[in-house]
Amino acid sequence: MPKLSQISLGLMLFLLPVVGQNATSSIRISTDPPGGRFYVDGLPYVAAQVFLWPQGSKHIVQFPTDQNLNGASSGCQLSQDFQYQYCFANWSDSSGTLTPSSAADQTVTASPSITWLQANLRVSYRVKIRFMDGPSSPVQNCSDAPGNAAQDVVHSGLVYVAGACYAASADTWAPAGPINLNAFPYPGFVFTGWNVNGQHIDAYLKSYSLTGPVTIAAEFEPAKRVQFTTSPPGLKLLIDRTPTPTASTESRDALSANFPPCKLTLNLPPMPPVSIPALCFGQFDFLPGSKHVLGAVSPQLDDAGKYWVFDEFSNGVANNSLYTADGNTSVPDSITAIFARAVQVAFLTSPPGLKLSVDGRDNWPNYNFIWAPSSSHILSAPASQVDANGRRWDFQGWSNGGAAMQTISADPSNPDVRFTATYGSLGQVKVLTNPPGIKLKIEGADCVSPCSIDRAAGVQVTIAAPSSVPVDGGSRLDFLGWSDGAPLTRSLSVTGEAQTIYANYGYSYKLNLASDPDGGVDMRCDPPSNDSFYPADTAVTVAAVARPGFRFRRWAGDLAGTYSAGLVSMSGPRNVMALLDRVPYIAPAGVRNAAAETPDPAVAPGSIISIYGESLAAQLEVGPRNPLAQTLADVVVTVNDRILPLYFVSPGQINAQILSDLPEGEYQLVVRWTGKPDVNGTLRIARNAPGLFVRDGSFGIAVHGDGTPVAGDAPATRGEVISVFGTGFGPFQAPVLDGFGAPDGTPIAVADPVKVDVGGVIGDPEWSGAVPASAGVTVVRFRVPDSVTSGNVELRVVANEKPSNTVLLPVQ
Repeated sequence: MPKLSQISLGLMLFLLPVVGQNATSSIRISTDPPGGRFYVDGLPYVAAQVFLWPQGSKHIVQFPTDQNLNGASSGCQLSQDFQYQYCFANWSDSSGTLTPSSAADQTVTASPSITWLQANLRVSYRVKIRFMDGPSSPVQNCSDAPGNAAQDVVHSGLVYVAGACYAASADTWAPAGPINLNAFPYPGFVFTGWNVNGQHIDAYLKSYSLTGPVTIAAEFEPAKRVQFTTSPPGLKLLIDRTPTPTASTESRDALSANFPPCKLTLNLPPMPPVSIPALCFGQFDFLPGSKHVLGAVSPQLDDAGKYWVFDEFSNGVANNSLYTADGNTSVPDSITAIFARAVQVAFLTSPPGLKLSVDGRDNWPNYNFIWAPSSSHILSAPASQVDANGRRWDFQGWSNGGAAMQTISADPSNPDVRFTATYGSLGQVKVLTNPPGIKLKIEGADCVSPCSIDRAAGVQVTIAAPSSVPVDGGSRLDFLGWSDGAPLTRSLSVTGEAQTIYANYGYSYKLNLASDPDGGVDMRCDPPSNDSFYPADTAVTVAAVARPGFRFRRWAGDLAGTYSAGLVSMSGPRNVMALLDRVPYIAPAGVRNAAAETPDPAVAPGSIISIYGESLAAQLEVGPRNPLAQTLADVVVTVNDRILPLYFVSPGQINAQILSDLPEGEYQLVVRWTGKPDVNGTLRIARNAPGLFVRDGSFGIAVHGDGTPVAGDAPATRGEVISVFGTGFGPFQAPVLDGFGAPDGTPIAVADPVKVDVGGVIGDPEWSGAVPASAGVTVVRFRVPDSVTSGNVELRVVANEKPSNTVLLPVQ
């Protein structure tokens, strides 16, 4: 018998408050915000107070308010320094059930459930409004700003404070927060600023943040009156860069050197105060010493449809010059802007849209000009030029017969002149792509779009566009079609007119799909794509179908969520990853003979079985050979709640020994991996289910008499006694402990009859029984028949009429 130790088989307490025991209850009474006065049982208080009252006692709490002129309550009270006003809103209490809370006087019954009482107030601050130089008595006409000045005394202006109008000094109240200040000077005066608690503010329109009592004074000063006119009358000026109309000829007749009141049609509101002239069109009230920019719109069109250009101001300054208002407010100034009649000149090209040079410049927005009379200008037409479509044109002549470059004089006797430059050109084809920059083939030569083809009429031109253009690893441009519907490679006939064709391309983006762990899911896309590229903005439904041993957890990358299907918009390259959890899984019919697939899928008691699936263990762990372990890598396998001995565990396969005392029948096998859900498998146990171990896919594991392997380079010989190994041959004649190999020196034979079929020759083995120190392994020792042929002979074993799988045996 060979030394089997030389054989390499390759097999691995709740607390409640106490009530009713205290004779008094505590209550805190206050105002929010603090500072208001309140009475408790007739005594006044101005700060929060805590009272200890006998339970059930009655008390009067009041918030006193001042009386108005009619003797009725105003709902408010003033502070002792008259700088703050406290207006009552309501009372609130700790229970939130006070009714009616709007009553200023409350009757309170002392109770432990009422721990505080609070008067909620609205606080306003005293706002003193003062006019530095103005009336102190009320003014009746102060409603629609700027309004008209009252004609009793001189009024410099009025103001709005917090939305209310004031034309004289007054006091008012306002709550904390922003208040708007707005000043309106009357004609003859200018507003110079606000004085708020001694701080000067220039802006006439101001939002002031009120945080306490304040004094606000409006500052007005007498103005310098300035009259602006034009020659001819009625044109527009730019006073401080603002368009300003002036009086026409008819209206100017109403204006004398002493500036009498304007006609109604010329008067600018409001009506001035007593002894002040009204403000008219073209007139300004300036702050003495202030500087202003005087300008004129040039050229401009008058009411008769004539164009005028600016010459100078009557005070000798040029356009857009500075003017300083002097301090003599009693004598107005008068300034006239002098204009000259303009000459209109237009330059055209045939065909339209070509460039010309006028006065050395060729980038004019248009070629319609308004020039000063008798001015000279240089006009030039390029000898050749390319239009906006890339077509080349050659100069042929001017409509006035002049040279390509000539001098034009603005003739005031002919105020509307047109000149046309005539050009001619060959036929041209403009080839564009959308987007531009794509390389085309034109007559076999490369051209990056846009491309221009200048040819005589009738010439045929071949143009080829690429079907796709890579942009980067996740983007490309795909050909969509020519603008005229021609094929990808097309021919075009040049005509005498300019032609333009487009090759339209659209972006496609790649959808990269992956999973973690890799290979644990099948990805399905709708719509499908052969190369994972999709046209831009395609909506793709991506579904993850987890493979056995895995469970979908969530998406990562450009898709989110915990549902196994999601929608991806292909507005750019997208990367989608399915994150998976490993879950134990046993494949259907995943429990079988560990040696190989056998004709009968049943397994025999005491034999070695293989459990196939996914995520059955964290990693490969091989246990000791003899005895076998019951737990490996936190994995236990049970049948009928009995633990099986384990050879090894791994994520995809577990090898174990089935218990030798299990009767025939169907059983549930359970794989338990700590921290993971249990997974069940089904197996059927039969008395005999022989299987021969296999190497290299189809050769049986056999050894010569000296223990060396039978192989292609060391075949068995006819008449030689060799041994072959398997499992599942049935019970032994003597019991062997599960998980332990048979002891050395004590041969234990198989209990049931065994036959050996070698190349169709069936015979009895020399001996068949347990392999020492190898739990579940059976050896069959037999003599190779002399009648078998040489080569790889088919070999199988029959145990109690149950055949094993067929393997190959090298024989010579």
